[in-house]
Amino acid sequence: MRGSEFLDKMEHIAPEFIEEAEEKQKRRKNPWIKWVAAAACICIIAVAVSSVDFYEPPQEPETSDPGEGPPNLIVDGIRYLISPHADSFFLELPEGFVYAGETDTGGFEDCPYYINPDMPEWIFVYHEVRTNGEVDASGTIVPAEPHNAYVRYVDERLRGAGLVCVDGEYYISMWSAKPYGDYPDVSAEYYDLMETKYGIRIEGEPPEGFVLIGTTEFSGHDSVPKGALASNEGEFEIYINPDNPEVIYVSTFWYTCTKEEKIQTKHEGFDVYIRYDCPFA
Repeated sequence: MRGSEFLDKMEHIAPEFIEEAEEKQKRRKNPWIKWVAAAACICIIAVAVSSVDFYEPPQEPETSDPGEGPPNLIVDGIRYLISPHADSFFLELPEGFVYAGETDTGGFEDCPYYINPDMPEWIFVYHEVRTNGEVDASGTIVPAEPHNAYVRYVDERLRGAGLVCVDGEYYISMWSAKPYGDYPDVSAEYYDLMETKYGIRIEGEPPEGFVLIGTTEFSGHDSVPKGALASNEGEFEIYINPDNPEVIYVSTFWYTCTKEEKIQTKHEGFDVYIRYDCPFA
């Protein structure tokens, strides 16, 4: 599991506000709640921390019942959910993000949150976490002593979306493309047409006419990949048909274990990615 770079933005926080936050923390009872996402269990305790009020938020953020899934908040009508990835916790505020106010999330109150006008798909919320972002061999997040961190929350339209960028053109995995809901990625008609024509995953070699164009660079989880060849899920070989680039094939493998097989069987093949009019590009 890849980590994320810690960037220094702590000079924006004045000492008098930090002292005030410490006094508030002493008086506050810290509740906690468990939630499960992507096979990871993260326990969060809210800690209110004040910061320099140098950026006005677009509007007062809305909150939702903590029983409605993972911690989340709504800003300008967009719901942001806590990232399920282990590399979403930062000890220092990432560069470009500025204080925008306080919010309630996950059943906790008065959590400072930070936005970046150049990256509206992310919001960072400062609260206590019980992990260092490390994972074990099974991919489960390893618990750690409680400590404060800036936690990445992701636009629900981007969260979980497998994206590949090929020379500025975007493709989305058929596994994650949603043709339904309030924010469909593609139309149901388009999705059904592509599934009928290409399927979702194939085993073995790519179809005739598809050629290897290279291996993607990993742009980071929850990101919008950019460049000649990039993916927000990892490093994969990409195959495309130059005469008809409406889909790409992305190398993958998976395991099955049926009664007939009795033991795990590894399969190698390709996931199908279809054209995507990426709203975050």
